[in-house]
Amino acid sequence: MFKSKTAFTFIFALLCFLNSAFAAESDNAAQVPTQGETIYVSDHNRIWTRSGPSSRYRINGSVRIGDKLTFLEERGKFYKVRSEDGKEFWMQSDTLQVEPCGYTYTEDLQKQVKELTYKLENYDNELSRNYQTAQKRLERLEKENAGMKEAILQKDATIQQLDEQRRSYAESLETKDLDMQMRWWMQGAMIALGGAILGAIFIFIPRPRLKRRRDRY
Repeated sequence: MFKSKTAFTFIFALLCFLNSAFAAESDNAAQVPTQGETIYVSDHNRIWTRSGPSSRYRINGSVRIGDKLTFLEERGKFYKVRSEDGKEFWMQSDTLQVEPCGYTYTEDLQKQVKELTYKLENYDNELSRNYQTAQKRLERLEKENAGMKEAILQKDATIQQLDEQRRSYAESLETKDLDMQMRWWMQGAMIALGGAILGAIFIFIPRPRLKRRRDRY
């Protein structure tokens, strides 16, 4: 049973190989390059996939160079992977790599080239938009700065005015204190002078003499 499966797998692989060889020969016959023309190694080669982690398992399909796969499991020299359409199969680890390659890498590079080309073509417009944005921001900052300067000037003027009022009130209060002290001094002096005058008057005013009582007896 095992030998029949191996023979069938071998015959199937041989037929696939002959088919691809015939297709390649027909393509080459249709497009034969001229002598001296530069040619490249084709990236349309395919790698066989198997149903299990060994070369003894049957071939169940193929993948193109550059196809994106998801790593699932490692077993010996084989990796179990999942394709983008959800199929799971095994492949030899030396046929896989982490870095992109093949048509996928080419598509990524073409996408980057398109993005850079678009940015380069629209660089002037983007630069103009950035300049206008910066100009508006500068104008807004200048207005805010002018408003802050005006507010600071008003604040300084208010502080100066309040300081002048404080000084005026302090001087007025000091003057009132002096006036109050002078009034107290004047009142005290007047009271003392009045007391001295009254004392002098009492001294010089003659006192009435008392009449002696006669002895009637």
